[in-house]
Amino acid sequence: MSGLLDLLPLLAFFYFSKQQGVLAGAAALLITTLVVYVVHFARQKGKLNKQQWVTLILTVGFCGLSLIFHDEAFLKWKSTVINSVFAVALIISVAIGKPLLELAMKNVFRLTQSGWNRLTLAWAGYFLLMAGLQYYFAFFTNNDTWINFKSWGWIPVMLVFLIGQFVFLKNHLNPDMQQQINDKGKN
Repeated sequence: MSGLLDLLPLLAFFYFSKQQGVLAGAAALLITTLVVYVVHFARQKGKLNKQQWVTLILTVGFCGLSLIFHDEAFLKWKSTVINSVFAVALIISVAIGKPLLELAMKNVFRLTQSGWNRLTLAWAGYFLLMAGLQYYFAFFTNNDTWINFKSWGWIPVMLVFLIGQFVFLKNHLNPDMQQQINDKGKN
């Protein structure tokens, strides 16, 4: 349910950008993001996680600047900056010896410290790739191509990356997690 809820701003952006232009898409993205995060805030008992805060603040900031200055360039920077922030956070977490993916997924996978570092850096690489792609499509293609990539083009890239992750991680599932998966499969 949460994943579907998080797609609403993207759908609103796509629809309004295609129908009325990028600034209308920015307004739709801003409004639906605020609504979605109010729902998340209520469902999560008055809390948002760090990733949600970063996304919310940067979306409000970049959409707000685009609308205030009537300049779509601010909005075009949003995805590049968000992906870059996530990449830098992951790299820093490895550098200080506390890989964020270990903190988030230690109950799901059993990896060595080196494995957690590599997994975290792989995700950092993914976010850097996405930042580069977002930048390219925002500033070196026309608005229709950028809107399409921003709305849907990232999905195949993410799916290829996730499938690759699954191939490498399937043998490292925590035995308790593997048992839960097996039990669900039997029902």
